[in-house]
Amino acid sequence: MLKTKSIIVVTWVGKSQPLSHILNDCSRAFDLLLYDYSGQANAGIADSVKPSFLLSKKSECKGDVLQNVYSFLQTIETSTYEYIGLLDDDLHFSNSDLNKLLFIANLEKLDVFQASLTHDSYYHHRQFIHKPGYLVQDTWWVEIMAPFYRMEVFLQAGPLLNHSISGTGVDVYLIPTVQRLIGKNKTAIVHAIQMKHCRPIRTDNRIFSNGKNNLQEIAELQIVCKQLATSRPELFDEAFNKNILNRKYIYGIPLQYKIQRIGPMIKNLYNLLVDASYR
Repeated sequence: MLKTKSIIVVTWVGKSQPLSHILNDCSRAFDLLLYDYSGQANAGIADSVKPSFLLSKKSECKGDVLQNVYSFLQTIETSTYEYIGLLDDDLHFSNSDLNKLLFIANLEKLDVFQASLTHDSYYHHRQFIHKPGYLVQDTWWVEIMAPFYRMEVFLQAGPLLNHSISGTGVDVYLIPTVQRLIGKNKTAIVHAIQMKHCRPIRTDNRIFSNGKNNLQEIAELQIVCKQLATSRPELFDEAFNKNILNRKYIYGIPLQYKIQRIGPMIKNLYNLLVDASYR
């Protein structure tokens, strides 16, 4: 069946004005699933933004949201959807930004992508900060705060989302592994569109209802994904294993990863100097 549109999920606390960070500057070129994570949605307020769907379910964190969205998708027709976006409620966007983001993704035939982050955003990973002059830039993975997945990728990952309530590890391990398994490997940051993350990161040091913190969940998902990779080892080359499956995540940045940045840092500095010489 021809895929003619996409669906974007935006979380909401259920009582305040929904989509307060998204400028309604034009019509949406996508379906909107408004997700109330309090489980106590005010339907009247929700109706004011005219969502295509409303899902109200008390949720702990982003991984919990992803699991519930996956379950919801089993109840509707998804075959016409190209992409699914999963946005937190503290991201500055506009409808036109989201429309253009989907347009570029379709044009570039992306499978997994995100908009770049403004320099004044709260962030953990500097590689997602906006880089002027790029339309899209290849990357190994995209962050859990605002990922866009080809629908086939998300549906394939769905049964394994229960390994992470925080959502940590879904982005860096599970989705890239699933991409390899189904041959949907084009992943990018779309620098043509910027978003601002307006709230500090809140998953660190929390203990979730499964008794684990986010680092324990990411370690568990790493093991799960390594096991998945053994089913089709020919699909997982040395570069993927180095940058995804065998990469460790801890609080802070390990010294070995900092040292690896020195070469690219010198190269980028040289490129900046060359560019400046033409001005």
